[in-house]
Amino acid sequence: MPLLEKHGSTSKAVSAPPKTEFDVLKASHRFLREDEPEGGLTWEEQVAKKYYDNLYREYAVCDLKHYKTGNFALRWRTENEVVSGAGETTCGNTRCPLHKEHGEDEIQPALTTLELPFSYVETGENKFALVKVVLCEKCVKKLMWKRRKEKDLAAQAQDKSGDEEEDRDGTQARDDERESSERNRSSERRHRRKRDEREDERGSGSGGKDKHGRDREEHSSRKRRRRSLSRVPRAKSGSA
Repeated sequence: MPLLEKHGSTSKAVSAPPKTEFDVLKASHRFLREDEPEGGLTWEEQVAKKYYDNLYREYAVCDLKHYKTGNFALRWRTENEVVSGAGETTCGNTRCPLHKEHGEDEIQPALTTLELPFSYVETGENKFALVKVVLCEKCVKKLMWKRRKEKDLAAQAQDKSGDEEEDRDGTQARDDERESSERNRSSERRHRRKRDEREDERGSGSGGKDKHGRDREEHSSRKRRRRSLSRVPRAKSGSA
């Protein structure tokens, strides 16, 4: 019988690429760290803490790319940024043209220091921090854009609601006025009808008396005329 030869697979297992220090830093970085004893930290956590300790946390720089949604990114400044003054003497928005260091002869932009309430999610937990940033006038408007938009929409909705309520009040007032006018006209008609009825009753009673009175007066007048005629001497007829 022929012998069966068993051949192994020629493919090699693909090994995962080695982790760089930057990969370790991304996985273990924390925006804010509490004081932790270095003895209880892993090598990855020690690398992240070393980087964190070299950051300057007085001012942060931000990315306002998605300012219309109210979301923005923050990070602490590096040593080079602190030395150059980026984010402190320039605009802290990394996408702003005024973020770059300006020359001594250039006009310095008007900057505003803000303390931002920064909410973020880290390691599955919701966290909160107050962070100072320096922004130019244009970037301050971007930062406040969503809040200002919501206020404008709320004001428009309130004005619309007020107009609708005003219309309802006006319609109700017109209806009330119409009902009041109808009631007044109805009351006037009733009063007029009662007045006419009373006048008819008075006219009917006085009319009978006047008729009898006129009959008596005419009868007396005829009697007086007959008496006066009887007293007048009649002329006697005679021959000429």
